[in-house]
Amino acid sequence: MTSSTIAQALDRLGYGVYLIGVKTPHKMNAMTAAWVTQVSSRPPLVLVAIGKTHYTSELIAEAGAFSVNVLRSDQYELARRCGFGSGRQTDRLAGVEVAFKTTGAPVLTECAAYLDCKVVERLEAGDHHLFIGEVVEGSDTGAPAMVYRSADFF
Repeated sequence: MTSSTIAQALDRLGYGVYLIGVKTPHKMNAMTAAWVTQVSSRPPLVLVAIGKTHYTSELIAEAGAFSVNVLRSDQYELARRCGFGSGRQTDRLAGVEVAFKTTGAPVLTECAAYLDCKVVERLEAGDHHLFIGEVVEGSDTGAPAMVYRSADFF
């Protein structure tokens, strides 16, 4: 099996599209992510995989918290805006209404659902940091969630 056939097979895995939000005393940022999954029910834990070179990875490590915002199926423009370039130079959330819940991480007021998480563990996996967060608050609007398809973004 070649790396291109492996990549093709991996593209068949299903993902949602999420904005991972984080706020430190100096910066607020959000990035588009697809690699998010629940890893425990008791306590409720989720895992987010963030590239080691991504600015958001640095901010989550500093803040000790993050939000997972499940994007609505009509929020492609926002997903693209937060998925390219770096939040280091750009205010990706400019003009986006956010609220701050228990952890202080930004939560989109117009998303399908959100999870507010405090970091309980950080692991390294290849070129990514894996942040495991305990969900301390969350809500679901019932709106249809966006599904990730690489052709929609690349």
